[in-house]
Amino acid sequence: MPEYIRLTALNGNIIPERLLSLLNEEDQNIPDEVKEFTYVQQLDKNLLSRSSVLGLGFGLMSPVLGMSTTMSIGLLNGGSPSIIFGYLICGIMTWICSLSLGEIVSKYPIELHGAAAMLSPDKLRLRVSWYCGWLMLFGSWTMSTSITFAGAQLIISLVTMTNESLIVSEWLTISTVLMFYLVVTIVGVINLKFARFIETINKVCVYWILYAILFTSTLLLLFQPNHRSLKAVFTKFDNSLSGYTSMALSFLIGGFQQSNFTFQGFAMLSALSDETEKPEKDIAYSMTRSVIIALISGLFFLIPMMMILPDVSEVMNHEGIMPIVLIFTKSTKSMFISIFLVLLILGNLLFSGIGSVTTSSRAVYSLSRDHGIPFHDLWTYVEPTSESKVPRYSVLLSMGVSYVLALLALVSTTAFNAFVGCAVICLCSASMLPILLSLYQRRKLVKGSAFRIKYRLGYIVNGLTVLWLLFTMIIISLPQKVPITLTSMNYSSVVYFIFLVAVTVLYEKWGVYNFRAPLVGA
Repeated sequence: MPEYIRLTALNGNIIPERLLSLLNEEDQNIPDEVKEFTYVQQLDKNLLSRSSVLGLGFGLMSPVLGMSTTMSIGLLNGGSPSIIFGYLICGIMTWICSLSLGEIVSKYPIELHGAAAMLSPDKLRLRVSWYCGWLMLFGSWTMSTSITFAGAQLIISLVTMTNESLIVSEWLTISTVLMFYLVVTIVGVINLKFARFIETINKVCVYWILYAILFTSTLLLLFQPNHRSLKAVFTKFDNSLSGYTSMALSFLIGGFQQSNFTFQGFAMLSALSDETEKPEKDIAYSMTRSVIIALISGLFFLIPMMMILPDVSEVMNHEGIMPIVLIFTKSTKSMFISIFLVLLILGNLLFSGIGSVTTSSRAVYSLSRDHGIPFHDLWTYVEPTSESKVPRYSVLLSMGVSYVLALLALVSTTAFNAFVGCAVICLCSASMLPILLSLYQRRKLVKGSAFRIKYRLGYIVNGLTVLWLLFTMIIISLPQKVPITLTSMNYSSVVYFIFLVAVTVLYEKWGVYNFRAPLVGA
């Protein structure tokens, strides 16, 4: 089969390799000059293969879960054109971001705070590393919380779609939080007790999501004979429910807020460097490939759904039932098919939830190893005789943070949503710091990376990455509809600012005396 249409199996799977080689080269005659770190190897270095990391990344960026549970954002702000074109643009730009970050991780195969330290000027090394580590950690925690909370909302929607009177409105939030606790507990226990199966779980994740897309798209088109034309799907822009008069602004919100909640998980893969045999190659490879798989498969998921989309007013503002569930019920007219399609998404929730706890707990472990978190000895403890070598207390801490954050939903859904939005801002900031530092050093410190951006394109790719991440941070901070009230206001940037102040105070009062630079070889 000619190279330009060759699709590899799961190790490089579903991706035209010619497309990827346009901007990166993994195998060159130039010898690799990868930085070696000298930490004691406590975790299982062979826990995750390349294909398993790829599957975990795909799970974190799954269009089935990510786009389904945030569908209301796109439907409010333009409908199908915003959703599809926003997803396409966001996917391409995220791929470019993954190339920039992948190159850095392949030179410094460690969680991003370590890479930031190695790229920083000596005088700023500890401070920059501290901020990068805490931004990645808080972003991982809040992203993990948002994934599992969205799943809990979907489970409640599954219950109420069969009988809306089963859960009265006064108990909806409490029921969702309790369901969330159950979901977090399940995915946490799997990480603690069944870590030896995570390799297989991540591989199965790829096939589950792809088959979920196949079944969902096929069944929706079969059971809804009255399809919208492709012209209507791509051009019928309706933002009347958002209140915005500007189509451009509404498109930016509807297209890029929703898609960025789906795509930002790629940066979390760097925390897995200690459990991958060849992280300098496998992490970067998995970052870029998982983004492309998510992009291409997501279009096959979204376009058929937009073809059978009911009137937007029919699927919005139904208390206790998410828009995606109403899309299923109103388009298929079959409760059995609708339940089956929701269960496909919930299967995806299990895989994504497991992966989010895995990555967030490893972010805890990595930062604690450099004494970046109080009680760091506890979070880095690994039972020497255990078979799976899991940082048990890091997993428990990540679960505990999710439990606490969910309590905000009982007080105010606006406050909880602000933390969810802050997840994207934190992950963007943590990703941007090492890339900015690399540009400041004129890319000299990434020379010899095992995964390289072609020389003449490096500055362009890095520059586009920084601009896109800054743009994303602004877009995520905008309210989804107007007029703006105290409850509809987007407070993500406020939470981000408060977090930065808190992290700064922690550094000045504690971190400056305890935090240390990564341990590196000669």
